[in-house]
Amino acid sequence: SDYSIYEDEKGRFHIIPHDANETFAIPERPRGGGGGGDAVKGVELDPLVAANDPAKALLNKMLAVPALKTRYLKYVRTMAEQSLDWKKLGPIAQQYQALIAADLKADTRKLDSYEDFTKSLTVDTEGQGFRGPQRNISLKSFVEQRRAYLLEYPEIKNLAR
Repeated sequence: SDYSIYEDEKGRFHIIPHDANETFAIPERPRGGGGGGDAVKGVELDPLVAANDPAKALLNKMLAVPALKTRYLKYVRTMAEQSLDWKKLGPIAQQYQALIAADLKADTRKLDSYEDFTKSLTVDTEGQGFRGPQRNISLKSFVEQRRAYLLEYPEIKNLAR
């Protein structure tokens, strides 16, 4: 769900994610992950959440191969260690936010306020969403909490270096 697969001219497949508009919204209710009723848990989403769900064909087939599962978890660990570091990611996010700030401020059709946009990097917010009360986690909180969760995830923590 929420990705497309593209095969390039060399026969290599590329996964192209889309529809990530809810990435930083804190789930209001558990949602089925299929194959066992796994719930969405925000920053504590299990990196293997739907590995046993045949409806998630790509994930299910790849992670059934022990070597690919290990390789995948090593990539997750590398991303947590190197990319989910607010000291590195924060300045980049601030640059991008500054780059689009004027356009967003001028937008007359935006769904959220400009103030919410400016807070979104570092301040968790609560407010009235389209479907009722909504809590949004800031990018900084997401990065810090997700990093901590992944680095303590048993199958990642116990991987050989």
